This record gives sequence, structure tokens and C-alpha cells, in this order.
Amino acid sequence: MSSTKLIAAALISLATVSTALAGQDVAAPQDVPFKVEKAQLAIKSPGVNVCPANARMSGWIFTNKAGPVTYMIVRKGGQVGAPQTIQAIKGPAGYVASFTNTFEIQNAIAAEYRILVSNSGGIVSNWAPLKASCKIQLGG
Repeated sequence: MSSTKLIAAALISLATVSTALAGQDVAAPQDVPFKVEKAQLAIKSPGVNVCPANARMSGWIFTNKAGPVTYMIVRKGGQVGAPQTIQAIKGPAGYVASFTNTFEIQNAIAAEYRILVSNSGGIVSNWAPLKASCKIQLGG
């Protein structure tokens, strides 16, 4: 078969496929809605018995795409912190919004905290413990 006949045959096949698809309703891809998939919380309690001492809280909220995520920190048995908004960005393991806060412990504490993600259908993180004995108080 000559190259001219081969090109003509390919064009006829392409036209046939295009005509067949024109009669069908082929939906355009839709943008998927933003969705929170899961949340994790970790707390590094002070490693000493002396207060004041620093503790660190880190959280990760995993999503299906980039966008803003609003969350609150909840203490088991009561207090709910103010809403905070952070951005989920693409990382090596998918999309994640993350935060780290270092704070000072002044008094003995044994509590648990978790993340409550707003507008997520009830997504919450694991409970993370915060413990400090403060057996030795350093004053100023």
C-alpha cells in the first residue's frame, strides 16, 4: 500500500471515530470538590521535671487537593480553641495542611488534645497526650 493510500485510510478512520463520538454525550471532566481525608496530631511534652518548660504541638490535615482548611484544637473533656485556617499544599505524600506551635508549660498538666476539622463531615485526629510534672518550679 502506498503512503498516500495509507494516509487516506488513516484519515477516513479518524473521521469515522469523530463522527461516532459526535452522536454521543461525552461529559467534560468535572472539578472534584475539596475534601478532607484525615487528620493527625502529635505533642512533644517537656522532657524535664522543671517548669516553665517548652512543649510542641504539630498537626497534619490531609486533603484531596490544595486549598484552605479550618480547624480547632479540642481538649478532652472541655475546651475548644479558636478556629485557625491554614493552606493545604502539594507534598511528597499528597496534599497536606500542617502546623507546628511551641508553647510554654507553667504548671503540671496531664491532658489530651485532638484536631477537629471544620466543614469536613466530622473528621477528627487521634487524641495526643500532653504531660508535664513540674516537680521543680523555677520562678522569676
